[in-house]
Amino acid sequence: MPCRHRALWAGPGIALVALATVTVGSVVSTPIAVGQAAPAPMTQTDIPLAEELLRLVNAERQRVNLPPLVLNEQLTTAAQGHAQDMATSGRLSHAGSNGSTMRSRIDATQYDWSTIGENVAFGQPTATAVMTAWMNSPGHRQNILNPAFTELGIGHAVAASRPYWVQTFGRPL
Repeated sequence: MPCRHRALWAGPGIALVALATVTVGSVVSTPIAVGQAAPAPMTQTDIPLAEELLRLVNAERQRVNLPPLVLNEQLTTAAQGHAQDMATSGRLSHAGSNGSTMRSRIDATQYDWSTIGENVAFGQPTATAVMTAWMNSPGHRQNILNPAFTELGIGHAVAASRPYWVQTFGRPL
């Protein structure tokens, strides 16, 4: 994997909602450990939910004259894997239960990026509810309305009737 410089920016967090943004700038990527199971793809029932969340994101971006984001399979793989990991471990975090980071999860999908970001949330029962929570949080809103981002991955998993949500934002090189 090529050497890249990436600076990390972490914004303010609120209970049950968190965010992170990374911009390219050349540190060696941290790969996910060998032998780690690949994240499972979204199930058929999750696809309409992802499309609804994408629609809501793009409606917010349109309100401020930003171009729409497009759903990206690699970013979705990273987001879905992290959502499933959070649901399995029962904790909300940008760090995976195996120590993975947003960067390492995205790099594992071979997405060649210049800028990436992540929003995570827990407990909101619908796409509308989680979007409302994110838009009411300045840092999460900043990720959603960041003009540098052009692509989006969406993850959603439920454990013990508790939903976990992940948005992974990116702009390819």
